[in-house]
Amino acid sequence: MIKSTAAIDLFPFASSRFGSHLAMPTKPSVILIRWPVVIICSYLLLYPSVELVPPWVLNFFILVYLASNVALYFVHEERFASSSFYSPLVVADTVVLTVSLVINGHVEADFYLTYFLLIIICCIFENPKILMLVSVLAPVVYTVLLFRTPGSFEPSVFLRLPFLFIVSLFYGYFTQLVRAEKALKEEAEQRNRGKKDALDIVSHEFRTPLNLISGYAQALKNKTLGDVAPEQEQALAKILRQSDILVYMVDSILDLARIESGEFLVQREEIQLSEYFRELRINHELPLEKPVSVRWSLPAELPTIRSDKAKLTIVLQNLINNAIKFTDEGTVDVTARLGTDKKHLEIEVTDTGIGIPKEALSIIFEKFRQADSSSTRVHGGVGLGLHIVKVFIELLGGSVRVKSEPNQGSTFTVQLPI
Repeated sequence: MIKSTAAIDLFPFASSRFGSHLAMPTKPSVILIRWPVVIICSYLLLYPSVELVPPWVLNFFILVYLASNVALYFVHEERFASSSFYSPLVVADTVVLTVSLVINGHVEADFYLTYFLLIIICCIFENPKILMLVSVLAPVVYTVLLFRTPGSFEPSVFLRLPFLFIVSLFYGYFTQLVRAEKALKEEAEQRNRGKKDALDIVSHEFRTPLNLISGYAQALKNKTLGDVAPEQEQALAKILRQSDILVYMVDSILDLARIESGEFLVQREEIQLSEYFRELRINHELPLEKPVSVRWSLPAELPTIRSDKAKLTIVLQNLINNAIKFTDEGTVDVTARLGTDKKHLEIEVTDTGIGIPKEALSIIFEKFRQADSSSTRVHGGVGLGLHIVKVFIELLGGSVRVKSEPNQGSTFTVQLPI
């Protein structure tokens, strides 16, 4: 996508000093390049050869057409960043240009041929130098041929000369704009692919030693290689815990890379919620290193939903692990229930932890953002968990919201369609 602040150089082959004075952001460039078209069409409509439509209709249309370009000044610059906005303008202006020539009537068949041929040439050639050369040569060649034609001609025929120049410049500019947008999109896609490939390699290099460390630590903790003292067992438990945290961070960075490259697809399947929560509960029934208990409040009968099980698991694991991490003492409650409309499932994760300041609630779902971003913060992390939660829940057609107060704990509520 072309950023609205990017400069579009109308004369890229000129000297750098000369070009720097003519380069402008996309919005003013589009408005400027469109003004000559609007003015020349208005002039043609003011002097029709035959009265095909009432004069007041033409005058009203001219006012509306002029106002359309004035209105562009009030459109936000971001709208000009995509061809889906200005392409309809080009199509509409092409129609108005052709209708203006027809209504004016002082045009022969050879001029129509020149006009449409010029549009085709401007849409085919990619080199800006060639396009500018065509813009200059088209009216020059037509002038030479015109004066070599025997007989007299009306003064209004001279309007055709700037008309051809304006048309070629107009279509040449928008053709370059579309090509620039396409090139930037392809470049962005290549960067995303390259970033993902690099992260895949790095993650593999991280995972290999981490898996080795975790494997040996687990073997020692299970006394596979001999007896271990209680103090050693505690140390091994900490090693395993930190290894899990590192694996989680690597997975989070990979998930972010896939999100930004648009590779995540929703793979829906039937999920029997009672069985699903039973498995999730078993995975979290591990002894914690602090006085925190995880409590589950689940109805005996829960419906079956159609969703992406893997992404839902990542969401809930992130929320539960966050609640445990930010709770030094107390409880973490996981609750599931049907919404009041019976069309949604609501899952709440409530903790009695440190809570979130009011001013930080608006940023916690942004990537690499944390409520406490100071260098002296107690709790680690890279600030990706909640961002991934929000993206995945929205992919599943749901929403997530949070209520929290400092030192009073937090409640994250996930709502999913049934």
